[in-house]
Amino acid sequence: MSLGAGPEAGFSSEELLTLRFPLHRACRDGDVPALCALLQSSPRSDLAAEDSFYGWTPIHWAAHFGKLECLMQLVRAGASVNASTTRFAQTPAHIAAFGGHPQCLIWLIQVGANINKQDYVGETPIHKAARSGSMDSISALVAHGAQIEL
Repeated sequence: MSLGAGPEAGFSSEELLTLRFPLHRACRDGDVPALCALLQSSPRSDLAAEDSFYGWTPIHWAAHFGKLECLMQLVRAGASVNASTTRFAQTPAHIAAFGGHPQCLIWLIQVGANINKQDYVGETPIHKAARSGSMDSISALVAHGAQIEL
């Protein structure tokens, strides 16, 4: 898949991910050793870098793919559990809920995730969990005080 004109032309999405967004790739793959090595050598600003595909930061990628250990390493390195994407104003909790990863969702809640934050269309993580049919994520959110009337 080519990404069109510009500096990214001619690269596949996989090559681009590896070259330009190695933290994101490590989180997608759940590659904790690579992630830890990258966190040692990368500037802190890379924790908030949004990829050119979805506009996600590394913590969003870890949440989407249910990579709990990556979430832990990212937060330990300074990533915000309430990082909101520029494009859709979604947090890692939105992404984990939609991805059906209740274990990640519960951990995010335990370290301070705002489970009632609304995204660009007014949806909270419980809306995302309902949309994806993740009863476990819905249960986790309700058990931790999600506002179901929003």
